[in-house]
Amino acid sequence: MTDPHASALPWWQAREISLKRKAAEAFRAACAEPGDAFLIVTEGTVSEPVYFELLRKSLQLSTVTVKVIPGRASDPRHVVQTAADEVKALAHRVRRKRTAVDELDRFDHVWAVIDTDVAVRQGFWNDVVQKARDLNVNLAHSTPCFEFWLLLHLQKTTRADLVDGDAAKRIFREVFGRDYSTNRSVTEVAFAELLSLWPIAVRHARQVRQHHVSANTPPPPNPSTEADLLTCALNDAAQPHIRKIPCRYS
Repeated sequence: MTDPHASALPWWQAREISLKRKAAEAFRAACAEPGDAFLIVTEGTVSEPVYFELLRKSLQLSTVTVKVIPGRASDPRHVVQTAADEVKALAHRVRRKRTAVDELDRFDHVWAVIDTDVAVRQGFWNDVVQKARDLNVNLAHSTPCFEFWLLLHLQKTTRADLVDGDAAKRIFREVFGRDYSTNRSVTEVAFAELLSLWPIAVRHARQVRQHHVSANTPPPPNPSTEADLLTCALNDAAQPHIRKIPCRYS
């Protein structure tokens, strides 16, 4: 719906209001409390699942309350659909009283961890966003890809050469100084070293987001990430003495 106040403003001010509103909506969607249940569906099959499993463990969240799975295909539309299908399947099991002993009866938060690179280049990014809204799935998206979120653990940057996923992966590998994606075991070792820096990455992600708001960058801004929103929601779901940063909603 068009904001009647925004429509009367110059286009650059209207765009800034729109960007701020979208950021506020995403922030509210990430509200979590201790004990909340999460479903996290990832586009990648190694890096993203390993990262969020390690984060879950570091925050002492159980596999009962945090379920991390890859999507059925790497297309972000399929990732969103996988998340919606998992929610529907759980509801079906609950109705038929066929849930497992260690299974909760609902997910309080449903997230898709996706890249924007291909969707933007091929012109279907707006379809991804609309599909997620229609299916009540939150997007933890990174532009051009998840490696930008990883890069923010090591430095704050809006460098212009992160033109696509391949470039972002190469640059992250160079800055990180080691391989991280040969196989799951290699990724687990590499990310165990990186993970302790996630509070720094959150700060950097917020600074990058503010940079794009100030610059009126069209969405999705390149480079940028909203993986920090999911990370903070998981932090908020942890017990107070386990959290790595203060809870945003206390």
